[in-house]
Amino acid sequence: MNKLWPLIRVSLKVNFGLSVLRDRLFKKKKDIWMVPLIALAVLGLFPALYGYLKLIKYIYGILQPMGQEHAILTFGILAGQFVILLFGLYYVISAFYFSKDLQILVPLPLKPFAVMLSKFTVILVNEYLTVAVLVLPVLIYFGVLSKGGPAYWIKALIVYLLLPVIPLAIVSLLVVSMMRLINLSRKKDALIIVGSLILIAAGLSLQLGLGVSRSRGLNPDPQVMIRFFASPDSLLTKVGAGFPPSIWATKTLVGGLTGPGLLNLLIFAGTSLALFYGIPVMAEKLFYRGLIGIGEISGRRKTISQKDMARQVSSGRRPIKAIFLREWRIMNRTPIFLLNGSLTSLLFPLIIVLITKTGRGYAAFFLRAIGSGTSIYVTLGAAAFMIFCGCLNGTASSTFSREGSQFWMSKVIPVSPREQVIAKFLHSYIIALLGAVTASVVLVVVLHMKAAACAAAIILALITGIILNVIGMIIDLARPLLEWTNPQKAIKQNLNVLFAVFADLGVLSILWLFVHFMVRAGIAGSVILIVLFAALVLLSLVSFQFLLKFAAKRYNAIEV
Repeated sequence: MNKLWPLIRVSLKVNFGLSVLRDRLFKKKKDIWMVPLIALAVLGLFPALYGYLKLIKYIYGILQPMGQEHAILTFGILAGQFVILLFGLYYVISAFYFSKDLQILVPLPLKPFAVMLSKFTVILVNEYLTVAVLVLPVLIYFGVLSKGGPAYWIKALIVYLLLPVIPLAIVSLLVVSMMRLINLSRKKDALIIVGSLILIAAGLSLQLGLGVSRSRGLNPDPQVMIRFFASPDSLLTKVGAGFPPSIWATKTLVGGLTGPGLLNLLIFAGTSLALFYGIPVMAEKLFYRGLIGIGEISGRRKTISQKDMARQVSSGRRPIKAIFLREWRIMNRTPIFLLNGSLTSLLFPLIIVLITKTGRGYAAFFLRAIGSGTSIYVTLGAAAFMIFCGCLNGTASSTFSREGSQFWMSKVIPVSPREQVIAKFLHSYIIALLGAVTASVVLVVVLHMKAAACAAAIILALITGIILNVIGMIIDLARPLLEWTNPQKAIKQNLNVLFAVFADLGVLSILWLFVHFMVRAGIAGSVILIVLFAALVLLSLVSFQFLLKFAAKRYNAIEV
């Protein structure tokens, strides 16, 4: 145990890289330009935060007369825990099994539980930051609106600290068990991807099944509805039925220092500690057994004749095709890159399916109403949904960072930066195309959107995707993150991805204002779409040419 805390402290320092950042900012003066950019990005969050708080206040005002305002807490807590369950899988697999520092830690005289707990602590701290934007506004603003006393604020802090433990421990235990089975096979990378997809599909299916059963249980009879809303816990219980810890956390907060409040706190904390205790137990039994051999590469040797060798060398491959295939293999052979990049393109459309299939609620009705509309805003909203599914996944904005220390190969191979960038763009654009196509299928099949409106939306989305992918690649090319110990850091902890998201949202906001101005001017919807199409084509051509010229200058300046 005396070795555990120093290990955790070092792991946190390596994860956040504060010492490196301090050295680059104040000693080498390399990243000074990031300070105003980060400040601008933080200021850009305030409008979204203001809108989120207004929404919380609006819902609180609706539910308070019915005595159901506590359900807001359940919504916020459940949203945070669902995000951890869904996306924590990437963090756990990457940190537990693909961190480069494991090559140093495993031979040291450290117990498996110490290594695993240090990794778990780092993930836990990252999850506090991840769910802060979802959960903290709900906890704080609810306390302000309900005029919560000291007991509420103390319990709110306890609940927030415990909130990620249960879902993250569940994911960790499932992943350790899965990796132990995967390590028995030679096809490890493929099985990691398949196993991860199975876990995600199981979680979504569980939510879908519970949602359908809850919606079928809603009886429209007035007397039944009166009895339902007569209980102050009815709505929060209905909302949190899919994941009971959210109910325990809510009742802990609203129960004060009374018996029910303390009992639910005991249940919530006890379950968290029990699952947390399962981590060192599983670590001692399965962690190293699932870890050893993960980095091995197996394959069959194939003999080739001198004639075949001469033919392959003389014919060669087209440079763009060769670089594209290299990029494809880098993505596909690293499960973390593949899951983070391409899975998002499928995940968000599936969430929309989940919402619409969970019954007859207002959300499903609202989404179907959008799909059947004819307004230009429906077309633009559908295009925005396709763009969100296809482009906001970090693939383009981590294009060069994913190569890591191997980027020197891109500098020495006899292929021009122009051709390399074209190949890399095609790779990231295929991911965007996958998301757009998947989203369009959901819009037409599930939401019954009209074919003409969907066709116009997908054209706009694909052209806009060119611009957004180019922006992401320019940002990553300007300051690639080539030094990382964990492949997860190249995407999820890469500031380039965050900067690209803000830049993409800025571009989309400008386009939205441009369209809104034309609508207010009384211009016909068909004319607006034509003008928007022409403007996007022009912007895509200009931005792509800029990327090619920037690459020709920037490649040689990158230090590896």
